[in-house]
Amino acid sequence: MKNILFSALVCALTLTQAFAAPTPAPLKKCTLPAGTLVILQTNESGASDAATVGKLINFTVQTDVMAEKEVVIRTGALAIGRVKAIQPATFNSAAQLTIELQHVQAVDGQMISLNGNEQTIQGAFPNQGAGFNPGAMITAQVMNTVEIKVN
Repeated sequence: MKNILFSALVCALTLTQAFAAPTPAPLKKCTLPAGTLVILQTNESGASDAATVGKLINFTVQTDVMAEKEVVIRTGALAIGRVKAIQPATFNSAAQLTIELQHVQAVDGQMISLNGNEQTIQGAFPNQGAGFNPGAMITAQVMNTVEIKVN
């Protein structure tokens, strides 16, 4: 009786292992070096008279960012910036709107810190507001060297 139970148990374990899901391939880690260029585009419009300091602005990545021959940040990935400063228009000067980039999303989902090249947008004439439209281009660099998991 014990032999029959033992044989049944061995058969069950063998079948379980035969039909078990295959183990996924381990993810490769790529090193994204600090200073890597990221080209972005605004998704929304903004104006100096309607913006507030700290307002978040959505951006998308314009070209794939590569590291070790792998895409680590995809075209279309979300990036976040913020309004850093607003200088209102005066009788003698145009308004200025300063934007800094903060984070971009990598292929593994983590948010990568950006070393914000501040972008200052200025009105063309004295006493004129400043603003930007969707599609405005801006660049930033990766702030720190980061490990990113890719398939």
